[in-house]
Amino acid sequence: MMMRNTHSIRAIATHLGRAPSTVSREIARHSVDPIKGYDASLAGYRARLTRHRPRRRPKLHPEEELFEVVVYLMRKYWSPQQIARTLKRML
Repeated sequence: MMMRNTHSIRAIATHLGRAPSTVSREIARHSVDPIKGYDASLAGYRARLTRHRPRRRPKLHPEEELFEVVVYLMRKYWSPQQIARTLKRML
Protein backbone atom coordinates (compact mmCIF):
# COMPACT_ATOMS: atom_id res chain seq x y z
CA MET A 1 0.00 0.00 0.00
CA MET A 2 2.80 2.39 0.85
CA MET A 3 4.89 1.34 -2.15
CA ARG A 4 2.36 2.75 -4.62
CA ASN A 5 3.31 6.33 -3.72
CA THR A 6 6.97 5.91 -4.59
CA HIS A 7 7.24 2.84 -6.85
CA SER A 8 5.81 1.89 -10.22
CA ILE A 9 3.39 -0.99 -10.69
CA ARG A 10 6.14 -3.01 -12.38
CA ALA A 11 8.49 -2.48 -9.42
CA ILE A 12 5.79 -3.55 -6.97
CA ALA A 13 4.97 -6.62 -9.09
CA THR A 14 8.63 -7.62 -9.24
CA HIS A 15 8.97 -7.21 -5.48
CA LEU A 16 5.86 -9.35 -4.84
CA GLY A 17 6.69 -11.92 -7.52
CA ARG A 18 3.46 -11.29 -9.43
CA ALA A 19 2.58 -10.14 -12.93
CA PRO A 20 2.19 -6.38 -13.39
CA SER A 21 -1.33 -6.90 -14.77
CA THR A 22 -2.35 -8.66 -11.53
CA VAL A 23 -1.08 -5.79 -9.40
CA SER A 24 -2.72 -3.24 -11.70
CA ARG A 25 -6.10 -5.03 -11.51
CA GLU A 26 -5.86 -5.29 -7.73
CA ILE A 27 -5.14 -1.58 -7.37
CA ALA A 28 -7.94 -0.64 -9.78
CA ARG A 29 -10.44 -2.98 -8.14
CA HIS A 30 -9.82 -1.83 -4.59
CA SER A 31 -8.93 1.85 -4.88
CA VAL A 32 -11.46 3.92 -2.95
CA ASP A 33 -10.90 7.12 -4.92
CA PRO A 34 -7.98 8.74 -6.76
CA ILE A 35 -7.09 10.95 -3.80
CA LYS A 36 -7.06 8.27 -1.07
CA GLY A 37 -5.74 5.53 -3.35
CA TYR A 38 -5.44 1.84 -2.52
CA ASP A 39 -6.36 0.61 0.94
CA ALA A 40 -5.06 -2.89 1.76
CA SER A 41 -7.34 -3.43 4.76
CA LEU A 42 -10.41 -2.44 2.74
CA ALA A 43 -9.27 -4.71 -0.11
CA GLY A 44 -8.95 -7.65 2.30
CA TYR A 45 -12.38 -6.93 3.76
CA ARG A 46 -13.98 -6.83 0.30
CA ALA A 47 -12.20 -10.02 -0.73
CA ARG A 48 -13.51 -11.87 2.34
CA LEU A 49 -17.04 -10.69 1.60
CA THR A 50 -17.02 -11.89 -1.99
CA ARG A 51 -14.88 -15.02 -1.61
CA HIS A 52 -17.69 -17.56 -1.33
CA ARG A 53 -20.31 -15.73 -3.34
CA PRO A 54 -20.88 -17.49 -6.67
CA ARG A 55 -20.84 -15.30 -9.75
CA ARG A 56 -23.84 -16.96 -11.28
CA ARG A 57 -26.30 -19.68 -10.40
CA PRO A 58 -25.26 -23.17 -11.53
CA LYS A 59 -27.28 -24.77 -14.31
CA LEU A 60 -27.72 -27.99 -12.35
CA HIS A 61 -28.79 -27.36 -8.79
CA PRO A 62 -28.86 -30.50 -6.59
CA GLU A 63 -32.42 -29.82 -5.43
CA GLU A 64 -33.96 -29.63 -8.91
CA GLU A 65 -35.56 -32.36 -10.99
CA LEU A 66 -33.18 -31.83 -13.91
CA PHE A 67 -30.23 -32.69 -11.64
CA GLU A 68 -31.88 -35.99 -10.70
CA VAL A 69 -32.48 -36.85 -14.37
CA VAL A 70 -28.84 -36.16 -15.27
CA VAL A 71 -27.56 -38.23 -12.33
CA TYR A 72 -29.90 -41.09 -13.28
CA LEU A 73 -28.67 -41.10 -16.90
CA MET A 74 -25.03 -40.89 -15.82
CA ARG A 75 -25.51 -43.91 -13.58
CA LYS A 76 -26.78 -45.75 -16.65
CA TYR A 77 -23.37 -44.92 -18.24
CA TRP A 78 -24.74 -42.44 -20.77
CA SER A 79 -22.20 -40.05 -22.25
CA PRO A 80 -22.58 -36.28 -21.67
CA GLN A 81 -23.40 -35.91 -25.38
CA GLN A 82 -26.21 -38.48 -25.15
CA ILE A 83 -27.61 -36.78 -22.07
CA ALA A 84 -27.47 -33.32 -23.67
CA ARG A 85 -29.18 -34.56 -26.84
CA THR A 86 -31.91 -36.30 -24.86
CA LEU A 87 -32.54 -33.29 -22.65
CA LYS A 88 -32.83 -31.01 -25.70
CA ARG A 89 -35.50 -33.32 -27.10
CA MET A 90 -37.32 -33.47 -23.77
CA LEU A 91 -37.40 -29.73 -23.16
